[in-house]
Amino acid sequence: MKTTLFAMILPIALSACMTDTGTVSRNADVPLGHYRALTHHEHGFRYSADGEPVRAGQVSERFELRDGDCGGSDCTNPRYRSEVGVNRERTQARIGENIWYGWSFYNDNIQSYPSNISLMNVFGQWKMGGDNPPSIKLVQIGRGEAYRGGNRSHDVVIQMDDANEGLNWGERRNWGIVCRLFSIDQARGRWTDIVINTNFSMGNDGYLRVWINGIQRCNYSGPITVITDTSLYPGPNFRRGIYGSFTSRWDRLQPTTPKPTMIAYYDEFRVGRSRQDVDIRLIEQAGLPPVD
Repeated sequence: MKTTLFAMILPIALSACMTDTGTVSRNADVPLGHYRALTHHEHGFRYSADGEPVRAGQVSERFELRDGDCGGSDCTNPRYRSEVGVNRERTQARIGENIWYGWSFYNDNIQSYPSNISLMNVFGQWKMGGDNPPSIKLVQIGRGEAYRGGNRSHDVVIQMDDANEGLNWGERRNWGIVCRLFSIDQARGRWTDIVINTNFSMGNDGYLRVWINGIQRCNYSGPITVITDTSLYPGPNFRRGIYGSFTSRWDRLQPTTPKPTMIAYYDEFRVGRSRQDVDIRLIEQAGLPPVD
């Protein structure tokens, strides 16, 4: 059994926190405190079965995306997804406030793509909801695409769509791509530990720091959030899974070729006020229990 993979850590003092957990069956339709984001297909999300990858504890989250999967507005746009999001009442992020996130990602079979057929797979995004662009997203771009330094093989990058569109960054600011994180090919068949620290600021005091397997791969300073409408969420709402965010390239060049089935696992998702709250490596070193 899994006490929810979503360890929601709430501040009760400047240096104290607590974990909100509850019993979840392997057969649960969605993690506690989450919703399915335009993911009506049953195979889109489930908990892991015996023998499948688990980062810590006994159970992980399994996402599967097949050709033709779509729901709601995705069905009339060049995109499809298997994704879950945090419910409104559990959304902790606030614009201008420090927050930490940590989780582990396992690429089961997702391959890299040349830029002319890239599906722009998103493996985590924060947005104010609705049609608003993501403030931050982890997106898999085409091999060598938008390269302006760093490790060229790192095709999973940080992109800031909200600032890119709202501040008219465009090509001069690399379309909002600010950091290259890791290679999807090198992540296949192994766990990748991700830690993110940001404040979602609107101004030049904004920051975004990302660690991959304990190594810092991003240290951005500047504006992050432009749209501040809180009618749907009190702050940037987090979603995770597999989101093929732009299929037009594939559909244009090889319209009769089915898109491959993609599978990924997530585990040990945490939200907190310090790195010690969310970094699975530090948590293991301290001898603390897994989320389940």
